[in-house]
Amino acid sequence: MAKLYETVVLIGTNQEDAAIEATVRKYQEMFAAGGEIVRVDRWGKRRIAYEIQGQSHADYTVYYYHATKGSLVAEVERMLRLDESILRFLTVVDNPCGLPSLNPTTADVEPNDDADLSDKED
Repeated sequence: MAKLYETVVLIGTNQEDAAIEATVRKYQEMFAAGGEIVRVDRWGKRRIAYEIQGQSHADYTVYYYHATKGSLVAEVERMLRLDESILRFLTVVDNPCGLPSLNPTTADVEPNDDADLSDKED
């Protein structure tokens, strides 16, 4: 069975939204050509921790895929390095936690009955 990969791509926001969408689709098609896409998560535009190439914001996209073609990851990473609109990328193989859920749920927290949080005065 093919390994599960995830690739996070930061696209510079100094271009129009249509160009960013085209870049996301371009790499999605590349992953689909050499493997099977499990999911694509668009995180949208976010502030990055430090400026990269003079930019303080980036558009984040995470691709989850199975690579059936052996050289897929190397080919895509080469294309990402050459693409001037890409600020950073990171590929991780076989995340031990598996694929994250689409809607993360938080544990239901029940208030402590001993604690009185009201503004009552005794």
